[in-house]
Amino acid sequence: MSRPPRVHVPGGTYYLIQRSGAGQKIFSSPEDYSFLEQLVPTALRRNRASAYAYCWTPDAIHLVVRAGEVPIGRMMQGLTSRYARQIHRRSGESGHFFRTRYQALLVDADEYLLKLIQYVHYIPVLTGLALHVDEYAYTSHHAYLGTAETSWINPRALLSALEIEDDPRAAYETLMASRPAQRDIDVLCNGGTSASRIVGGPQFLASLPRHVRKQRSKISLEQIICAVTQALGVDREHVMSSSRRRELALARALIAWFAIERRVATLTEVARRLNRDPSTLSVAISRYSVSRQDLFRLNSLHYLTPLGPSESHTTMAHVDSAESQQAAG
Repeated sequence: MSRPPRVHVPGGTYYLIQRSGAGQKIFSSPEDYSFLEQLVPTALRRNRASAYAYCWTPDAIHLVVRAGEVPIGRMMQGLTSRYARQIHRRSGESGHFFRTRYQALLVDADEYLLKLIQYVHYIPVLTGLALHVDEYAYTSHHAYLGTAETSWINPRALLSALEIEDDPRAAYETLMASRPAQRDIDVLCNGGTSASRIVGGPQFLASLPRHVRKQRSKISLEQIICAVTQALGVDREHVMSSSRRRELALARALIAWFAIERRVATLTEVARRLNRDPSTLSVAISRYSVSRQDLFRLNSLHYLTPLGPSESHTTMAHVDSAESQQAAG
């Protein structure tokens, strides 16, 4: 079975997990941890990414990053392959060091960045490696406290997200004083068990580039036509007519845009339904999406069914992308 391709969203927040395979350890000595930490800043710089948090456990690498323009898979491949070569050179062995593919979670930073960093820093406690987060040396928790300096970690994003101007570190300590909520643990832990997942609500999913949104809306083209004509106060039959009135041209453009963005119908299919020429609709979309940006948003017509699953506040959806990476070895 072919491997699911990766998702690449420039500027996206990713939770990356690289586990060992067959019960082997990734880190066998303090020197191993140090060596990986020497490799990470170079990998980030080369791939124009930044890091929010990390946790190294004997059998796993956990890293929270903000992606740059370069696909995140390229960074992980370079990082893990360089680490594997060093371990093989020292041990005299060969072959694949990492026997499992790394996992990547695309996360809604607005909703989950605080929860994700709290979770990553709590991994040693949750897995029985430490009784308290302060006791475990190999996480970025100490950089957030200011008790250790890690130049490639950017704690400002989380500290500013806490919205505490006087003493953000005290607010961070308050955040870390309690264990992550079990619901968040389940979402972040289980979400990482698949090669390519998204964690976020319907609005976050709708904000992603179209090629990332594999899911199609459960609404029909007729429902979009009815919703748009109702919102703009125009007659449905007039929209289907040959009239070139401005308000009707706007309605047709909006119908076509919604249908395409929600993957309900193609431009040709919409044009056929509205009795218009596809190129005319395309020009209208380009014009009105600039002059009426308030309408050309996926959540502007609230009576349309939300994009993607709506049963839960959190959406974890399999998605496709053109970028695919092999596991490092």
